[in-house]
Amino acid sequence: MVLILGGSVVSVFANSQVTTGSPVQPATEDIAWDYEADVVVVGAGASGLPAALKAMEDGSSVILVEANFDVGGHVAVSEGQFHSGGGTMDQEKWNIEDSADLYYYDHTRGSSINSRYNDAAYVRSIANAMNEAYSFIMDNGVKTLDVEPMVRSYYRDGGNDGDSVGRMTYVDASDWENTYTGTEAAGIGISRPLEQSLREKGAQFLLNYHMDKIYRDGMFEGQVTGIQASYSPTILPGEEEPLPSQMSEGNIEETKETVNVKANKAVIICTGGSTGNVEFRTMMDPRLGEHLDGLAGMPFSDQDASGEYAAMEVGGALGALGNYTSVVGANITAPRRFGVQYGYGRGWTEDSVIWPLVRANGIVPDFDSLVIVNMVGERIGNEDQYALGQQDVNREEFFDQALTGTFIDPDGDGNAEAYGGPLWAIMDQAAAERNGWDMDAEGVLDYEEGYAFKADTLEELAEKLVNKYHEDIKMDPETLVDTITRYNEFVKNGKDEDWGREDTLVNTIEEGPFYALWATPSMHDTQAGIRVNENMQVVDIYGEPIPNLFAAGEASGGMRVHGLGRVMTSGYVAGRAAASVDEAGLATADTALNPDFAGAETNDRTKTNKAEYFSQRGLSLDTMTHSEKEAEIESWLNDADAKGEEESAEEESDTANNVFEGQSDNGFGGRLKLQITVEDGQMTAIEVIEHAETTGIGDEALKQLSEKALETQSADHDVVSGASVSSRAFMEALKQAMENAGL
Repeated sequence: MVLILGGSVVSVFANSQVTTGSPVQPATEDIAWDYEADVVVVGAGASGLPAALKAMEDGSSVILVEANFDVGGHVAVSEGQFHSGGGTMDQEKWNIEDSADLYYYDHTRGSSINSRYNDAAYVRSIANAMNEAYSFIMDNGVKTLDVEPMVRSYYRDGGNDGDSVGRMTYVDASDWENTYTGTEAAGIGISRPLEQSLREKGAQFLLNYHMDKIYRDGMFEGQVTGIQASYSPTILPGEEEPLPSQMSEGNIEETKETVNVKANKAVIICTGGSTGNVEFRTMMDPRLGEHLDGLAGMPFSDQDASGEYAAMEVGGALGALGNYTSVVGANITAPRRFGVQYGYGRGWTEDSVIWPLVRANGIVPDFDSLVIVNMVGERIGNEDQYALGQQDVNREEFFDQALTGTFIDPDGDGNAEAYGGPLWAIMDQAAAERNGWDMDAEGVLDYEEGYAFKADTLEELAEKLVNKYHEDIKMDPETLVDTITRYNEFVKNGKDEDWGREDTLVNTIEEGPFYALWATPSMHDTQAGIRVNENMQVVDIYGEPIPNLFAAGEASGGMRVHGLGRVMTSGYVAGRAAASVDEAGLATADTALNPDFAGAETNDRTKTNKAEYFSQRGLSLDTMTHSEKEAEIESWLNDADAKGEEESAEEESDTANNVFEGQSDNGFGGRLKLQITVEDGQMTAIEVIEHAETTGIGDEALKQLSEKALETQSADHDVVSGASVSSRAFMEALKQAMENAGL
């Protein structure tokens, strides 16, 4: 029998902290078991459902233990993005050549920030099983849209997507209603058919039970024998009865305070990750404090680190922790809706069965009409960067500033403290009217819980505002007024002298009433977790597999990649392995590539490429179909070849003698290169052709210095305030170029 553990339940009465097990493990023979199965799967989400299905296909009985009132976890409220490769049936259909080797290569390469910290053995296992798992999931009722597989900007374009071919496909959820979100979020088209298939095959579901403890024969040795779980019903405010599941066949009707579930073969941890647990996530990144409370999937599906803690208590190690750092898009992102707690993604409607927990859906921000301020009312960065797309790496600079950029010395005694939020979007009534927002309508902004504030004047707004999680820190009315007054002057003059904002420097903020809306970043996916081997068997702190214990999905650490492909494939591998354990509790399943799912023969594309292949070409960051992306690359290469031929011809002509280059390696971001055009002994143009200076600060200094240098025909100038390093590097490069020109 297989036991799958997964914590995705939300209870308004549940303690938000993980309940830890006793340090003393009872002897197996002394435990009173309430239920048993070959495999116990903890968590009925994107990894737990395929894990259970595969274990059953391989002959094991299964109980799924799920903390929530219903099945699905994060996948049920997601947009249903697969991100699967290796030569899947959808890739074949669109003539996209892919293989397990190419997928492995893409997701272990060091040139991609989404791949450089991955565990090579973990990725190899996923790569070998992904095509097979994809077909398995389709065989169990999941359907995809008839759309060519897509790709974001390649790593070699300067993006953070490791893929070199189109792998993103989307689920067809037309047969299913998403009662959780009240929207058309397509992830329900994955969870519902897999759940239905499991119920038809005889799986049992223990819903409303949160896994608290894993039983092992010895504290840090011996075999894992089962789990303990506690009753965790979801009861809406004002109601008395717990919410029911939509499907009921196979449900175990139970309400005991705690139950013990025996696993005769294996326990599989599929609890969904740790981003919802402040104590756990701040072990990995201390910046991720409690004010980042807009977790993706909440308030339906939490990621409370219960699987990680339970595994650690019986000796489990954590793996690939470098992937936990907050690179934009994967772990942390700007909310898509302001003025509410749960601002991640598409959001919710009043048709959601958990709308009383959602409370309000917020407004999609108009960045042309707002500024982002910190707790005391100061602008915290360049709003243009916050407005960028979720996967745009240029957002990272804003996050780095915002998450540590507020310094407050409350007592004036020289002991200042650094804070990273909350952040507030300040806007006026004119913004609401431009966008057609009814700021007082029920269900729009969450005034009641302190995620939105409104006042007739900016002074009153600052006085009324309460900084959630830091109520002792008050917003200063004078500071807020000065901030907005200064910003309005920037708009009127067409230049942001503080942060270099350009694209969204459009509208002043002058017409009351005024609004302060919660604009604090949201936590997204978990990218690191329990260390596992190729069979997804949990590994202890000494590198040895823990008998009978497995982990999959976002609870497992080893691979950073957005989308459901890795999560579902790891569940498939874990289910196969759990069903194969020997008497010692060790997996015997073969993790080698099944020849039937080998994909296209593309090994010639998986060898070390030349430097130019990895150059950041600056192509579109937009998501494209595979063929569109290939056409864009081909066009770029043709243009580059043509440009190269032109430049070669120019170099041979007399006019090329008018252009001279200079370089400094001492810029704030490293190398800075520029070129000057000289006519009749005078500089007529200065172009900075390469730099990595700070957006909004260093790059603005380069523009100012270029203007001054052309005006004075000199490289000697005062440094620009706040950008002294960039200024000196510019002058060094300019002097070199002028010397090369004989000036």
